[in-house]
Amino acid sequence: MSQTRSADDSSVLVERTAGLTAVLGAFIMASAVVFTITGNMGLHNVLVGAVTAFVASVHAYRNGESRTQTIAFAAILVLLGIWIAASPFVFGIDRELVIGINSLGGAIIAILSLVGVYGSVRTSDTTATTA
Repeated sequence: MSQTRSADDSSVLVERTAGLTAVLGAFIMASAVVFTITGNMGLHNVLVGAVTAFVASVHAYRNGESRTQTIAFAAILVLLGIWIAASPFVFGIDRELVIGINSLGGAIIAILSLVGVYGSVRTSDTTATTA
């Protein structure tokens, strides 16, 4: 019985971290308009933020509805978070606000996604043990 509860707790962990990641992706997307980020960086934030929000939403939905654990979605989100954090430096942006938004947002996305990977692995291990 304790293993089933552990699997449910891990599943909720994955679902919540994916939901928070989707919110952060939407924030990155909206930051281009709210903070007047123009040029290539503004377009980048809109596109990458939308992709992050979509992938995280699909990850949360799949986990919540069918309880299927996919580490691939969480791994993609980790890579997107790292890219979001590194992108101002790759594009050579000097504006401190853009560097702060992307660095902090990307780091939090990567950390939340790593927690999602941990929850996915823990859930799949617990499910394999009980089966």
